[in-house]
Amino acid sequence: MAENEVVVSIELGDGSNHMRALAELKSKLENGETSPSSPSSKLKCTKVPERLRSEEKGGGDDHSCYAPKLISLGPYHHGEPHLAMGEKLKLNLAKAYIKKCEGLSVDEIYGSISNSISQLMGYYDAESSNKYRDDEFTVMMLVDGCALLYYILSVCLCYDHEHINIRYQDISALHRDALLLENQLPYKLLLDLMYMVVPKSANAFWTAMFKEFFDINDESIFQESMGMKSKETFVKKMMNCCSPARLLLPGSHYNNQSKSKPCDHLLDLFRRNLLGKECSSSYDSHTGEGNLERLLVRDVKEVMAFRNVKELKDAGIRIKRSPTRHLRDISFRSNGITACLRIPPITIDSSTKAMFLNLIAYEMSSDVPHDFISYLRFLDSLIDHADDVRELQSIGILQNNLGTHEEVAIFFNTVSANLESRFHAYREVRVKIGRHFQNHYKSKVKMWMTQCLDTYFGSPWAIIAWVGAFFALFLTVVQTYYSVFPHR
Repeated sequence: MAENEVVVSIELGDGSNHMRALAELKSKLENGETSPSSPSSKLKCTKVPERLRSEEKGGGDDHSCYAPKLISLGPYHHGEPHLAMGEKLKLNLAKAYIKKCEGLSVDEIYGSISNSISQLMGYYDAESSNKYRDDEFTVMMLVDGCALLYYILSVCLCYDHEHINIRYQDISALHRDALLLENQLPYKLLLDLMYMVVPKSANAFWTAMFKEFFDINDESIFQESMGMKSKETFVKKMMNCCSPARLLLPGSHYNNQSKSKPCDHLLDLFRRNLLGKECSSSYDSHTGEGNLERLLVRDVKEVMAFRNVKELKDAGIRIKRSPTRHLRDISFRSNGITACLRIPPITIDSSTKAMFLNLIAYEMSSDVPHDFISYLRFLDSLIDHADDVRELQSIGILQNNLGTHEEVAIFFNTVSANLESRFHAYREVRVKIGRHFQNHYKSKVKMWMTQCLDTYFGSPWAIIAWVGAFFALFLTVVQTYYSVFPHR
């Protein structure tokens, strides 16, 4: 009996442990303790992840790509000594913007912002926003928001810059600082301030402003905005951009904000404009959903070893420009022997690195999909050497304003290193490329035909020469025929 009692007590003890473990698991599941999201991912205006900062510190002065050079926007860099001149510039810009808010005084604008100050402070990291009293934070939001919007107006509408003391180099630095992750203002604040200038047509007007502002990304356009080069009047551009056909159609990018996730800030809006519509992001628009479901995991793994430009060319794949500049607009077509990969054009210059790093930091610090990182990884797969850069530049996909082809290749090989793209990003394009490679190298006939096409029809001049030779041969045959059988 004693032995039986011992056995029973052991079984009960073992069962109670299982029940206790199961109860703890249920409690964790109910309380959401298994959620992988971090507190910072819930913020709207996030900071650069420490992982990126530590990686960049080991690579030279790249960490300066995250810090403003002229002005601070928001609390993260407010009051830093090297930005003292920028504080004076912001006051001049804010003063000019307030003058355009017809019928509204500084007191009324301040009151409007202070009514939602708790919500605005919640956009930022608590450690940074709690350094300021509500009234101090309200003043910061008022000055920074008005200054940013007037800067956008002054660049896009070619205002006279002398009365606010903006130099040419200030315009360039302001544009860079406005798109830094740690220099963002809540989009809600910007919306409220926008409607104070043009309340009746704010959406159409500011859609045109932002579109023009985002297009200003190289030296020549800055020179145009400062009057150093002639340019088409902005009024004409705005009339084209603000036409009802472009703004009011269903799915209009800016006008359709309510149907998608609300915009966080200016960098988020810039990212959306850069990527384009989601319907063309990863899949071919001519492929049905049922076909996508048949793409198995093993199919994607087969093409994880990306191909560079030279390998694509050797397999009969030609690379051409996409019809748009949106980064999601990547497609692939194959006719069995040759194929065509379409990629949107992109410009690489001195400002590109800061822009890329801040977009990467935004995607890694928030809950948005890693679509921009996926694009960089895809482009990096095409570029291994300087020859790949030279080929992309020759077909108009890559405009190199940075330096040598080797420098651009190194840039793409390092900027997205150690980053993971979305598993399904450009999945169908990659699978189709992999299948084209498999079919190409399995058939000697296809390899021979590809070589012939590349050798004898690889350039327009070669095609013209073949057409000329064929025409000459045709005339020779006709002449011979009439010599043998003269016409009577």
